[in-house]
Amino acid sequence: MDKRISLVAAAVAAVLGSAGAYAQQASGQLEDVVVTAQKREESAQKTAISMSVYTAEDIVAAGVHDMNSLAAVDPSINLTTSNGAGYVAVRGIASTDVTEIGDPAVAIARDGFFTNRSYSLFSSMYDVERVEVLKGPQGTLFGRNSTGGAINIVTKRPGRELDGYVSADLGNFSSRNFEAGINVPMGEKFALRASGVSRAHDGYRNNGPTVPKGDDEDSKSGRLQLAFEPSETFNGWLSFQYDRVDDVGDVAAKGPIGQFTKLDERNFPTFVDTFTDLTSKRFRWQFDYSGLPGGATITYLGGRDDTEWGHRLDASGLGGNPLQTFLQAESPLTTNHELRISSASGQRWFWQAGLFHFKEKNSLDSGLVVLAGPFANQYLIHFTYDIETVSKAAFGQVAFNVTDALKLSAGVRYTKDTKDRTGNGVLNLQVASGGFLPPILVTTPGNGNLDSSKPTFHVGADWQLTDSNLVYVKYDTGYKSGGFNSNGSAPSVAYGPENVKAIEVGTKNRFADDRVQLNAALFHQKYDGYQASQFTPALGGGPGIQNAGSAKITGLEVDAIASTPAGRFNASASVLNTEFTKFLAVNSAGTATVDLAGNDLPNAPKFALSAGWEYGFAVGAGTLTARVDGKYSAKFNYAFFNFPDTETPDATTVGNASLTYAPGDAKWSLQGYVRNFTDEVVYSNIRRNTIANTQEYQFAAPRTYGVRFQYNW
Repeated sequence: MDKRISLVAAAVAAVLGSAGAYAQQASGQLEDVVVTAQKREESAQKTAISMSVYTAEDIVAAGVHDMNSLAAVDPSINLTTSNGAGYVAVRGIASTDVTEIGDPAVAIARDGFFTNRSYSLFSSMYDVERVEVLKGPQGTLFGRNSTGGAINIVTKRPGRELDGYVSADLGNFSSRNFEAGINVPMGEKFALRASGVSRAHDGYRNNGPTVPKGDDEDSKSGRLQLAFEPSETFNGWLSFQYDRVDDVGDVAAKGPIGQFTKLDERNFPTFVDTFTDLTSKRFRWQFDYSGLPGGATITYLGGRDDTEWGHRLDASGLGGNPLQTFLQAESPLTTNHELRISSASGQRWFWQAGLFHFKEKNSLDSGLVVLAGPFANQYLIHFTYDIETVSKAAFGQVAFNVTDALKLSAGVRYTKDTKDRTGNGVLNLQVASGGFLPPILVTTPGNGNLDSSKPTFHVGADWQLTDSNLVYVKYDTGYKSGGFNSNGSAPSVAYGPENVKAIEVGTKNRFADDRVQLNAALFHQKYDGYQASQFTPALGGGPGIQNAGSAKITGLEVDAIASTPAGRFNASASVLNTEFTKFLAVNSAGTATVDLAGNDLPNAPKFALSAGWEYGFAVGAGTLTARVDGKYSAKFNYAFFNFPDTETPDATTVGNASLTYAPGDAKWSLQGYVRNFTDEVVYSNIRRNTIANTQEYQFAAPRTYGVRFQYNW
């Protein structure tokens, strides 16, 4: 731990040391970024939460367009791909259950709308105002499933000026990305904004002569928004977005189970034509009325997502024997409603209270299909389920300014969850036995239900030492709902929720006439009810999710920015120490109980660092901006068993560079870029697949490069 803290100190010193002579003589103060992390607009530097905020300019400069690319630049985020789905970890807290019953541990909100299904994480992120990464449990204002944190994606809203942009991005792997947006004011009361994106590139992996290349992309999305303000006290916003994905998607390399095998990450065989097919129609709306007594505002925020997802993955064993595929089809219909009332800002008391309702109705039709032999194209096991998840909550939070400098805050949320599933798993014994048994279908009801409730709390105090220096301490609790297993060969068995209790001490500072920023947070979290996938006799000896133990998490996060004559420098670091304090698990063979107390949590690198430098050169009447940035991550394990074969083999460092020219009027810009310029091999998952009896490896993007042209008007 001491060595890692020294590395953090060295990185921060490098950033701050470059600002010494600059404070008195250079221009270019840091901008004040407004966020809605506490469901009201306020300065990020005066919000008592550890967070990373990425503006629209940051997102373009770093090439962020989805959760994968966001995780590539943020040291606090670790994203794991998982055969067409994925999950996000923040501060070592993640949910590995990507089934129809599983929930995320990091809440991801798009314009305040939450979804549960992990395959929606990879939808394009475009025409974005900012992205807020909130660290630690956010259970009071953001509710369940935010035990690790919350990520708020805020799109650009319609404005009062006629403007727009178009961009084209062409690169290697036949990358061809196009984006456009236009804002049209319609009189004094209405404004319309339309935007869209098309992203495509060939696959990064050569998977053999008879199957298409994997890890490709072919996605399109369009968004239409209408904002209106018929009076000074009432305004509204309507949004419709259509998403379409039709590609091969992520693929996994396979080796012998139980041992790490270094494979050629660009060339490995797959034996089945895989695909990802997603169609989503997203509706959003928000209405605000500020004419209540005392200047209070009532807000109604709602939405509806109608998604169709189909996926086919290669479930074959080594060498394609047996040759089989897992077909997945889900149709989640998700609705969100939140009614919130809040007092006027700028008063000694600020309070807000609200009601929240979430509902997901999902139909699932999935199963394992044999592709060769006398039973080709028959299901070995077939699942057909209907699932309904409902979450209701009431919440309130208050902040009281004891003095002009000292503020106290407290909040509570009460959540009630229900999950119900009906349907069956059907096992074909003839197919399973290779014809040894007659055609017997064994039907196992998959019916299950869960009914639980939980209060979560917040208590905090922050002291505004000066207008530019804040110190805070807070205590928060978080809750991720439980569920029940979907083994298919045994009745459903329920598991309970996960709970997190966290204390955080932090500081946010601006120095040198707002040209240097230094933020830091020290935290300790107690993690109970850890939901782990393991073998259990209750599920007929098969794998399933069970509450397996407790853990403690301690860490330090530091963010620094300096604007100097030598350019703009930034560094963000995360030091993390995780440990299971209690964990009796069933071994991967399902034959014995092992004590995992003392093991590290998975998906939790002990040290991660992102850093960057940017400098603008005058070239003629324009500016040529050079930027270099990168992310370092210590090695970590993907399994709570801490197997040697599921640990990333080395620490990774991924560097990026770009040159951007813009004329004096900034009507257009031309950028040349290269990402992962050393072509570092980065693992995005390593796991033992005990069903296919293989070790599976997935990889992040290799070196990519290209040019990007944008025109603004």
